[in-house]
Amino acid sequence: MYQAAAISELAPSLAYLLPDTRYFEMDSKRAGTRFSAWITPPANYDEDQTKAYPVVYQVDGNLFFPATAPFHQALPRDGISPIRPFILVSISYAAQESQDWQWLRVRDLVPPGEPVPEAMYQALEYSEQAGLVTAEKAERYRAMFAAPAADKFLAFIEEELHPALAGIFRIDEAEAGLWGDSYGGLFAVYAAINRSKLFKRIGAGSPGIIDGSQIFCAYREAVASRNDYSGRRLHVTLASLELTQPTIYQSIVARGTAALLAETTLRPLPGLQVSTEIIPLETHLTAGVPAWFSFLRACYGMVPAA
Repeated sequence: MYQAAAISELAPSLAYLLPDTRYFEMDSKRAGTRFSAWITPPANYDEDQTKAYPVVYQVDGNLFFPATAPFHQALPRDGISPIRPFILVSISYAAQESQDWQWLRVRDLVPPGEPVPEAMYQALEYSEQAGLVTAEKAERYRAMFAAPAADKFLAFIEEELHPALAGIFRIDEAEAGLWGDSYGGLFAVYAAINRSKLFKRIGAGSPGIIDGSQIFCAYREAVASRNDYSGRRLHVTLASLELTQPTIYQSIVARGTAALLAETTLRPLPGLQVSTEIIPLETHLTAGVPAWFSFLRACYGMVPAA
């Protein structure tokens, strides 16, 4: 009788899947917490030691890094829609907080003064009642919801993380990019409207823009300032089912995003190039990865080789 071979369970390192990815952690004085960053250079990065590359920062790395990084180095070789080589930086939470990223992100991605929908408080309450979050942590997260600090997180990226990485990797800052989805999309819009000191190519997937959002105040102030946004681009995506299905996402994502896009048409910021795409047949949850590739095609796409 055939006897099956023994199977062994191991704990392989990241190098088994992503041999060129490097992992860093950093304490932020601006944000008052510790973050991690996964950095994946383009293929053949080491062949020419004089060549610099654009850098694209991706927030919510705990969710999106595992889903997007495996494709990263192959993107320039896509025969249908190739992407320019770039350095991918996925920002995440360090080990001790990585399990709580879905709550911590509210603190870091939501602009100051932005109202947090009641649905977020209800989700936290449910998690507490189900024993998924301790009472002590739930109280901490409620305090975060009441005082979001996207300004501190943006300062961490621009003033602390980026200078550190620029000392390690060959970075061309001329077309530095930022992408986020959901609250990450809200953060991206916030950075775009406030004329980020670093980012010129910004992608916002399904941004959580609600009624009374600070985004609209910031946009009106930006229009009044008459600042020049030339050379900057904002790419916004929405999932089709966020628009068409009668769910909460119609009010907390689709309606606010449509209102923002209307503002960019009626009262455009001087020089800002705005593009949009509807992601077909996807939900708020499943549109994130397609939105990432939509952003890359819009802002870093190349003409396919003949």
